[in-house]
Amino acid sequence: MKTNSLTRIFLTCLMGAATCSSAMAQTVASGAVTIDNVQTNVENKRVDVAFRLNLNNLKLKAEQQLILTPLLAADGDTTALQPIIINGRSQQIRMQRAGKLDAKNTEGEQPIVVLRKNGTEQSISYSQSVERMRPVEADQLQVLAAQDLCGCGDLKNQDRTLITTIDNLDAWMPALAFVKPAAEARKQRAEKGEAYLSFRVNKTDIVVDLFDNSRELAKITKTIDLVREDKNVQITGINIHGFASPDGPYANNERLARERAASLKNYVANLYPINAKLFSSNSTPEDWDGFRRKVQQSNLANKEEIIKISNSSLAPDDKDKRIRQLYPHDYAVIMSDIYPRLRHSDYTVSYTVRPFSVEEAKQILKTRPQQLSLQEMYLVAQTMEVGSKEFNEVFDIAVRMFPDDPTANLNAACADIQRGDMESAERHLKRAGNSAETNNARGALAVARKNYKQAKQLFDEAAVAGSAEAKANAKRIERIL
Repeated sequence: MKTNSLTRIFLTCLMGAATCSSAMAQTVASGAVTIDNVQTNVENKRVDVAFRLNLNNLKLKAEQQLILTPLLAADGDTTALQPIIINGRSQQIRMQRAGKLDAKNTEGEQPIVVLRKNGTEQSISYSQSVERMRPVEADQLQVLAAQDLCGCGDLKNQDRTLITTIDNLDAWMPALAFVKPAAEARKQRAEKGEAYLSFRVNKTDIVVDLFDNSRELAKITKTIDLVREDKNVQITGINIHGFASPDGPYANNERLARERAASLKNYVANLYPINAKLFSSNSTPEDWDGFRRKVQQSNLANKEEIIKISNSSLAPDDKDKRIRQLYPHDYAVIMSDIYPRLRHSDYTVSYTVRPFSVEEAKQILKTRPQQLSLQEMYLVAQTMEVGSKEFNEVFDIAVRMFPDDPTANLNAACADIQRGDMESAERHLKRAGNSAETNNARGALAVARKNYKQAKQLFDEAAVAGSAEAKANAKRIERIL
């Protein structure tokens, strides 16, 4: 991120060196040094700093020496850059005789040493790049100038003047807003499954030992038992939905689907001491939706044409007849592999779940997360360190349990952005609605992708809609744009 500054920085603190212990402190420099044409650049782990140091008004006595050290500071950490040494005539001679004018520091750099010629126009062009700096990880850096007129060498206690502030957008994490979901007045849940029962031709009664019926019936009872034995829930309904395949007369399929669903409902109801009113059944005469899904997934040679026929306005019996006549080879596969899978009974066990305390919710999250509300999961996350693995996992589970909920998707996106998973954040934001908090998160995603103009627009929209986080983000990015 490049910044330009024409601000003239007056280092007026040169006027007082009385606190220094050196003998040089007895003489005082007059005038002022100014800095202008400040240029900065931050890229990856490198920081570039350049400026012009104007000495026109500075007067140094022959024995004086001014050392000006540029500093990079951020989050309480400071890194010293290459110093500039400005000498009076006697100091310059002394350094030259001692061989210090050409001496290199530990990084192989020669010092910047200048002889001040009082009463003349004189300037110094300064430029330095620093690699792998710790402060570069901060989202704001300060360029300071420390001045030493007495040779103390103690940067920590020297006067410092701010040269410029660098907005390091590469390291900036815009403020995000996790939203507390609304309370769920009644936690209604359901366990669902499919059973493939076999029936004798044109019969509707349940025969337990016919083919795989015992195994299919066990799937239903296992689901009911799982819910019924959970002390945290209460069953509110058990439904059986019967489906028949499209082969055969529609009228007969309608009867078979209806009566077989009712027969299975009665069979299951007789197994449990549960109020009979909680059991219900309904039916779909011919499962054409399932037919289209399975044909689309198949390798049938003419599947697109077959799907078109299934979607046509033809009567159900005519659809089946047309497919059989036009595509006999495909129809043989349909009869053997597809139609049998359309004769099924879907079962749904509906129940309500009691509310949980935060401590209870922590345990339920590990075993039966579907029993928690979004708000209960959110409150669990509030007990964890923001950005931690555990914190992020809560929101991952929440969006998995509620994949279409805007708040769940927004919070998951915020967690994604914080950990740097921008692809996942983008997917979640597509389902997060258009709230102020969501547009703010979209702005943060744009910042991560260096699309700062789009980020500014999104932050502005979110700020107008009431997001305090977006207002602060917009103000921050406006300084750069």
